[in-house]
Amino acid sequence: MTPSPGSGRTALCLCGGGITGAVYELGVLTALNQFFVDFDTSRFDMYLGTSAGALMVTMMAAGLKPAAIARSIMDPDADEQFMPVSRSNIYKIEPREIAKVVRDVTRIVGRFLGRSLRRRELHLRELSMDLEDALPAGFFSLEHYEAWLERTFVQRGIPLRFSEFSRELFITANDLDSGHRAVFGEEHLRDVSIARAICASSAIPGFFEPVEIGGRDYVDGAVGKVAHLDVVLKRGAKLLVVVNPMIPINNQGGELPSALLGVHRMRDKGLLAVVDQARRMSVRTKLYQGLKRYRLQYPDATILLIEPQEVDADMMLANPMNFAVRRRLLRYGYDSAARLLQERHGEFAEACARHRIRTDLSALSSRPWELT
Repeated sequence: MTPSPGSGRTALCLCGGGITGAVYELGVLTALNQFFVDFDTSRFDMYLGTSAGALMVTMMAAGLKPAAIARSIMDPDADEQFMPVSRSNIYKIEPREIAKVVRDVTRIVGRFLGRSLRRRELHLRELSMDLEDALPAGFFSLEHYEAWLERTFVQRGIPLRFSEFSRELFITANDLDSGHRAVFGEEHLRDVSIARAICASSAIPGFFEPVEIGGRDYVDGAVGKVAHLDVVLKRGAKLLVVVNPMIPINNQGGELPSALLGVHRMRDKGLLAVVDQARRMSVRTKLYQGLKRYRLQYPDATILLIEPQEVDADMMLANPMNFAVRRRLLRYGYDSAARLLQERHGEFAEACARHRIRTDLSALSSRPWELT
């Protein structure tokens, strides 16, 4: 493994955020590649990803160029498509889960009726509580997504195992039964396939069913900690570039992206929007608390955080399956990162210089993927 140019190690850390977050991160990474002069997103010493960020760091660790991936998103007729733009690649209800629910409901109702006959009284509230155990572990399976990832990795020459990467790659998830964090890529979790580790890290509780690996069930890596920066800090990371797409939406009363007309409040977008906003608030709080703790614990490390502005975050509510939405998200990721690098140029340039990484703002004048 080739070390980074300067003293201390470097790490790229990408948080989750679904398809919208991944596209935003892609725009940010493209801007970073232009900002760096003799360095790029494939030359970090360590890569750390959670959920959608796990897919993005895997592609960066494999040496893929973010501008090339962005170009395939900007052109719907491109021969090469890197991102899962079809719902069928991600959302799939398994018939076996439906069969399991039917079986469990039948058993619970049968036992309830048996008890009721013996007691000669009917307690429907008791039945409703018993039926909670028959709910599926998640509405969608990630098996289709895993198969898509495996095919894509083979087509693009992306390694299928952690041991095949020349750089250190870590993907985080949570063990459902123990409640403890799992870090794929280290120790006994190093032999797990990359695709399955990404799925485990992406298994949002309630939405996706847990991913089983070695007889254990795993769920979304952002359930506990968010950035998991201690994974790379304890391995000597001194320069960490962290990208977090998950910030609360600061709704100013304007019309929100929706299939309905005249939606101005988060609650009017329905249950999923309320749950998503609550999750964003939780992620932001945990991230900032973690950053404060890590900076105190590792005072010689520099953590550079890039994230959207709260007043712009309402675009994260739009449907990412829409081609125009993906283009806007990609452009926003690039443009907002370029503005941040200009506004905080001194901070970023000084941190990079300590690792002998030169930077230049002049290259950030145009988006490199724009079609002519």
